[in-house]
Amino acid sequence: MEHAQKVIEIRASPEEVFAFMDDIQNVGWHMEGQRSMPLMGGKLDLERLSTNATGEGATYRWYGKILGMKVDFSEVVSKWVEGREKVWHTIGDPKIIIMSNYEMRLTLSPTDVGTKVIFEIDYDLPNTWYGKIIGNLLASRYAEWCLRRACEDAKNALERGALKETRASVEAKSQILEQSIRSIYPYAN
Repeated sequence: MEHAQKVIEIRASPEEVFAFMDDIQNVGWHMEGQRSMPLMGGKLDLERLSTNATGEGATYRWYGKILGMKVDFSEVVSKWVEGREKVWHTIGDPKIIIMSNYEMRLTLSPTDVGTKVIFEIDYDLPNTWYGKIIGNLLASRYAEWCLRRACEDAKNALERGALKETRASVEAKSQILEQSIRSIYPYAN
């Protein structure tokens, strides 16, 4: 099992940070709301499968295509301590290109000026020979990018109220990237 971790301090209360990062759309919008180079110009759709949006048992499905390959996986929250800790992991047979099953952990603790955030992922590489090759090349970079983006987005949103500005800026860059990809690879979805 591989591991990646991001530690950051945010000048906001643990309750504010948890409320923001507990929302799957805030933590995962870098996969959903835009096309990006780490996703090879692709993006994923998010579907809530459970009646509860947060808390233990909350279940989500991510799906889409990246480089024409199907990506489809579901996650369930297995531990949820409001304002302090959240753990979620893949369920079923995840179809992910560069990694397989994973578990993510968000742990918060108060500091003198706000909140210490520890955001972690433990993941397996794919079982196929080509998945192992691609995973060995890209999975650690992708995992670090996801953790960094989620933490930096939370920090920007909570400290400066900059999330809308950040999203608008990224979405504009995403549209340029999408146009470039379509000009090179006209069949990209």
